[in-house]
Parts: sequence; structure tokens; C-alpha cells
Amino acid sequence: MPELPEVETVKKFLEKNIVGERTLKIKIKNKKLRYEISSKINENLIDSIITKISRRGKYLIFFHSNKKILLIHLGMTGYFRIIKKVNKKKHDHIIFYFKNKNLIFNDIRKFGFIKIYTKSTFNSCTHLKKIGPEPLSKEFNVEYFKKNISTTSSVKSLLMNQKFVAGLGNIYCSEILFDARIHPERIAKTLNDSEIKKIVSSIKKILIMAINVGGTTIKNFVVSDEKVGYFKNRLKVYGRLNQYCTRCKLDCKVKKITQNGRSSFFCKSCQV
Repeated sequence: MPELPEVETVKKFLEKNIVGERTLKIKIKNKKLRYEISSKINENLIDSIITKISRRGKYLIFFHSNKKILLIHLGMTGYFRIIKKVNKKKHDHIIFYFKNKNLIFNDIRKFGFIKIYTKSTFNSCTHLKKIGPEPLSKEFNVEYFKKNISTTSSVKSLLMNQKFVAGLGNIYCSEILFDARIHPERIAKTLNDSEIKKIVSSIKKILIMAINVGGTTIKNFVVSDEKVGYFKNRLKVYGRLNQYCTRCKLDCKVKKITQNGRSSFFCKSCQV
């Protein structure tokens, strides 16, 4: 599933290509995603201009000139492509027609969704209401971490909790904890101030690095029709089971455990 850097990469791509475009028509090819696409989306957005695109956690948000707002989640395999002439592909679900280009949402596994809101209903949107602060914001700092730390969960589970911090997922949590030298099974409440400072610093460092190179391509993440995600070349532990630790060199190999149904990769020698 795309995490914050991947969604941020998509946001930047869409900002560059469709902000300022007027919606001429919308065609639903298949409305059955995680939530059904509203049949009223065409009448709600016709003749409106996309004025802004933003991101919150793993969500994309399209703002329109008529005060309508689209909330979009890419799910596990969702992506957008922009083309001048519509060339239909399997798993295309919705097409947005503009003057000189078209925007198509494709999602093989159909776990993504597109919901339409008014300004008033968007403010009470349940998807965003309880989400934690953005990890790259000033709000997410050592003081926030200490104040909101879980008393029972592991540090990996805490970072994966979207109510604690928005946008982090499995890949980046493994990389962040390796960078901070913290074992993923550590109980969060046992972290001292110095370790918390390292984690917060590593979160910001790893995410900025990933965003700068277009995120991480593991399986299906694409922007338009091009594979992106050069951060995969910089992964230190994720997916490197039984390979020698890049920090310990020949002293220890990367291990893998399962936490809450997800794989965690780590070095037992330099992560404590």
C-alpha cells in the first residue's frame, strides 16, 4: 500500500498536471471500489475547476471552484494516469475529461476509493477526523511523542497507528527504526528521551529522503504509466532478510518477524 512519500509523489504529479483544469465530463466505468463511487459525481463536478490538490496522511484531496471536495485513497494498487486520448485499460474505474487531457483512475484490487463532499460535510469527514499529525510538521515533535505514547504497544505498532501519526506504513517504519537503532518489538513506554528524539529525527529524515526520490516501488506503485520509487535502492533492512546488515557489515544478518500480521525487518545486533 502506498505510504506518505508515494502519495506525496502522486500529489506533486497531479498538482503539476491538472490544477487549473476545468472538468467537462466524468465517466464511471466501474463504481464498485471500496465504497461505491457516487452516481452524482458528474453533476456535482461538471464545469468546475480544480483549484488545489493536497495530501493528508495517505489521502489525496481535490478542491474544486464550486466548493466541492474529492477525498481519494489509492488503496493497495490504485494509481492515476494522464493521457490526451482515452486508451482504456482493464481495471479503469473512472475517467475525468478536461479540455486537452484526461485523468483516469485504475485500481486492480479495488481497495481505493473516491468520495465527494461539500465544504461543510468535509469538515466532519470520519476518514480524517481522528488522524494524527503530519510527521513532517512542527506539531509532531519529541514533546508530542512523549505526551501521546502508548503504554502497552510496541514502538512499531505505535508508529503504524494512524491516530498517533499520519501516513507511516510498514516499509518506512522498518527503515525508521533501523535508522534510529530501535528494535521494533520495544515497548513504546520504555523509550527514553534520547531514543524518542532519535525516532522523531529518523522519521523526518527518512520521509524527506524518500519524497525526494519519488517514494518506494515494491509492487504496484506507479505515477501515471511510469514506475517510480528510487528509494527502494536505499532500503537498509526492509526486504533484505538474511542479508548482512549494512551497518554491522559481516557481524549480523537482517531478521524478519511478524507483528500484527505485518513483516518487520531489523538487525538484532544494532537495534535494541
